[in-house]
Amino acid sequence: MIDFTQNIARPAVIEDPTNLWVVHPLADRLLPLALRLGIHPNTVSFTGMGFGAAAGWCYWHWQQPLYVVAGFLLMVGWHVMDGLDGKLARASGKTSPLGRVIDGVCDYLAFIFVLLPIALSFADWPWVLALALVSGACHAVQSAWYEGEREAWKRRARGIFVTEPRPPSGMGIEGLYNRVEQKLGSGAREIDTTLAANPGLLQRYLAGTAPLVRRLCVLSANNRTITIALACLAGNPLLYWYWEIFGLTLAALVLAWQLRRCESALTLHPSMPVRHGHVGG
Repeated sequence: MIDFTQNIARPAVIEDPTNLWVVHPLADRLLPLALRLGIHPNTVSFTGMGFGAAAGWCYWHWQQPLYVVAGFLLMVGWHVMDGLDGKLARASGKTSPLGRVIDGVCDYLAFIFVLLPIALSFADWPWVLALALVSGACHAVQSAWYEGEREAWKRRARGIFVTEPRPPSGMGIEGLYNRVEQKLGSGAREIDTTLAANPGLLQRYLAGTAPLVRRLCVLSANNRTITIALACLAGNPLLYWYWEIFGLTLAALVLAWQLRRCESALTLHPSMPVRHGHVGG
């Protein structure tokens, strides 16, 4: 049985291993200090963005391995801040729609601050920048789908089988992202109707799809950070953009097919057991 009560925000059963082993433990250590100092969660988000900007300066010198290692470590610092801001918001009671938007904007800016200097470091930078922009568009869609699928899984784990509307931030800039996320992943689907009509199927659904949802971490920001560093250490940052455009897009399509196949099997054959993303006897 899936135990969802331990961490409702980030259940371990679908979490990225690097979050479980590195990012969240470090954020947990910083949380008591942040609470004592009365630091606002948005300040943590902006601090994380600052780490990203500093990493970008290092990656401007990507031809030198020590700078790449320094940039990678600064990006790890950003990930820790990205984990801390949410923990701090929940612990201090300062969660808000605006905070979610600020967190998301800072996340995207951190990657822009890192990747833009790399693109501009090339002598023939215009076409490299064009490649980076195409990659960035793929990144945005992949991330929206990734987060949407995770949010939908967590929503169902709480016994909610209808789309949860996002409260407005008051800034009006999050509407498009929310619509894309909902359209691609977090919106209600046929599986929601099935689970609402047959609540007894929920644990089977969670157990059968959790391994698939966890595999989505290949699309996580953590793995992108690792891939950027590896591409630079390999002497060709273009490999990262090619990987994002072709490799991660293909991975997302395959994972989406596997998830839909699992959901369809449970919908069509609710009496058959679900194991590791498929229904079988």
